Amino acid sequence: MEDCSLEASYLASPDFMILACHVLAGVQFPVFIFGTYGIIFKTPPHMANVKWLLLNTHFWSSLSDSIICSVALPYLFIPTLAGFNLGVMNNPGLAIYFIVTTTTCSGVSILAIYENRYYMLFGRKTWWRHFRKPYFTMVYLLAPCMFLPPLFNVPEQESARNWVLRSIPCLPNYTFENRKMYVLALDFMLPVGCVMVELIILVPPFVTFLSLTFWNIWMSDAWTASKQTVCLQKAFTKGVTVQTVYEFFILFVPVCTIIFMLVFWHHNQIINNFALLIISLNGRFQDKKIHTSFNKNFRTIRIHYITLTWECLCVSSPSSFHLPKQQQILENVKSRYGLCTNTIMIVEPAP
Repeated sequence: MEDCSLEASYLASPDFMILACHVLAGVQFPVFIFGTYGIIFKTPPHMANVKWLLLNTHFWSSLSDSIICSVALPYLFIPTLAGFNLGVMNNPGLAIYFIVTTTTCSGVSILAIYENRYYMLFGRKTWWRHFRKPYFTMVYLLAPCMFLPPLFNVPEQESARNWVLRSIPCLPNYTFENRKMYVLALDFMLPVGCVMVELIILVPPFVTFLSLTFWNIWMSDAWTASKQTVCLQKAFTKGVTVQTVYEFFILFVPVCTIIFMLVFWHHNQIINNFALLIISLNGRFQDKKIHTSFNKNFRTIRIHYITLTWECLCVSSPSSFHLPKQQQILENVKSRYGLCTNTIMIVEPAP
């Protein structure tokens, strides 16, 4: 490696990764508690069929983040598949397995949410109703097995460490108590192949359910529903599309950076650290975006005022908050502020 130079910056050090991951872990715990409370107690009755799917996604996303930031805490030496495990678990192979498996289960749980939306709206009378349960049973059973092949083909560690040090001669001679550098593989074929199989299993169904839902709501004339239902489902589809694009760009930069470093065999520990931190945050952002896309109460708990948003009209209407009053408030707000759009969200003040 010709362009390898010793990184003396604190941002490239293991101490920075430990501090950053511990801070993230400390933030994630109250977010997990708040999210669990919001899903269990603030999900409206008409969303009962998706409530436990949201909780399932929240659990797997939180577990994945917690494993990365506290249990495993990987300090990687990209472009090699090697590094130190600085978390509470002193078993690098098992830590890698947990990271990949929980991330896969998180992806399956997200897929289940979008499949549920398609099934509840359009798929109850289609052939899919006979295959959906066996399909998800198979996917959840495959998730723990996806990344087992690389773990059963780990190279002899002492010679593998020497190979890594020769490949990246600028690596500092780190010494950690009872911790040694772990090398998952000397080539990328098997690990990358397993990840590609996971993507092939998850991505096409996700795109299919999203496209079918989008088509039936926006393009098809066969779907007959009330104006309010159509409006809410269109708002949901917009939110899902925005969330998908958002997730793509959140992962685009670190993933493309890592691919660049692998292809051109370039090492920069600062980039390695920040790429891993961004990827670890992706699960938390993804979890939050999905919850707010499906559950308006999740982000309007105890709001005491009228909120103007760029979404479809969505009204929280208990029995004491009647529709004529809502419409009157809506028209007053639009005339007062000169609004020519129906993008107003009215929320009943909390008692």
